[in-house]
Amino acid sequence: MTEKQRRFASTDPDYPTTPALTAALRSRGALAAAAPPPGRPAPPAGCPPSPDATDQAPGGADGMIIGDNGREPLVLDLAKLLAGRLLIQGSSGAGKSMTLRRVVEQAFRAITTILVDPEGEFENLAGHIGATTVRGSELAGDGLTAIALKCREHRLPLHLDLSDLEPDTRIAKAAAFFTGLLAAPREHWKHTCLVAIDEAHLLAPHIAASARDAETRRLGVATLTELCSRGRKRGIAPIIATQRLAKLAASVLSELHNFLLGLNVLDRDVARAADILGWANDKAGILRDLAPGKFVAHGPALCRFPTIIAVREAVTLHTGATPELLGAAAIDGDAAAALLELDKLCVREQRAGAPTWKGRPPHALDAFLLEPAAATAARLVPVLASISPNATTAAELEKHLVVPAEEIHAGLDLLASAGIVETIPKSEGRIARLSARLRTKLTATPVVGLA
Repeated sequence: MTEKQRRFASTDPDYPTTPALTAALRSRGALAAAAPPPGRPAPPAGCPPSPDATDQAPGGADGMIIGDNGREPLVLDLAKLLAGRLLIQGSSGAGKSMTLRRVVEQAFRAITTILVDPEGEFENLAGHIGATTVRGSELAGDGLTAIALKCREHRLPLHLDLSDLEPDTRIAKAAAFFTGLLAAPREHWKHTCLVAIDEAHLLAPHIAASARDAETRRLGVATLTELCSRGRKRGIAPIIATQRLAKLAASVLSELHNFLLGLNVLDRDVARAADILGWANDKAGILRDLAPGKFVAHGPALCRFPTIIAVREAVTLHTGATPELLGAAAIDGDAAAALLELDKLCVREQRAGAPTWKGRPPHALDAFLLEPAAATAARLVPVLASISPNATTAAELEKHLVVPAEEIHAGLDLLASAGIVETIPKSEGRIARLSARLRTKLTATPVVGLA
């Protein structure tokens, strides 16, 4: 048996070897599972033990088995990962998130682990590794920067949940958190940490959604690129997971030296994957046929040459999996209309004396200003403009303006009749925002000169 085979066999009870050696290795693995390395968190009570608790290279600090290539297990070298980062990419259903889970489950005892979770899918994984969950929607950006600094100082595992945030806010808060990780003082650089970022294209998109989003996108791209480029000396090992190569900013992709590339179906993604792997375009067609859980591994921390591997199963369940097919409810038309509350949404009773808004200015404006609710309506418009394009509730408007609920509802009715706001009929939980016409007018589009 070669030294390489002995190394793999010592960590995998299923590797074919002599019965006596297999028994000895399993015994040693059982002792390792019963006594995790000192100073590393053990899974919280109630979490199932990992069936692959012994899937680590000898010593357990520098590598762990994440999959198999058909001949031998594939080891991920954490020390080399720190120097070269890792990209996990695959189309929806390829097993990208499960692969990220597998890596984190195997690595958390050897290195402080931080989960950055834009879709809120990793709370059970956070519980498994003993990480504290922090919700970005509940904290300001400077608070997230401070939390990142504390994590580095005290070697604390963390789960940052960025779900329930608007796209631009999500990018800004992630950037504030990454800034804190990078700003750790030099004496804390030795506190190495693994930063696993799922759906990274949401935090550093290749293209901005609109002119107004361009500055926010630049912030996200610059911060994540800096985390990857400067993280090595500061003890940070980023793992970037994304659905599509074409969605992730090219500057972030250029900083990654290790790759696990799964199923790709679009020509643009296949072409970029071929460029990464050094394959001709015809050979890259393999990526179109990869089964779920199969990835092409390449890089110093994985293997010298591109190799197809099957990633081993994770312990924690993927909460973001595609739901099973479920048919429509078996109810009749009248019951469906009642559930949809069509009587409230389609029938608009005309209040006595309410304007019809068919006249031309200034007559329509005169009718608007003579309405009893005009004063409240005038106060509502700047408040809604300040949060555009977001919406708020009538209850929040009542508290903010210190105006009785009935006056708030009357003001919203008046603004809706003039097409100034979009709202639903008066009800509990009523929401409102500026109309699309006015939201468009508030969008800042810079005018630039042509060279």
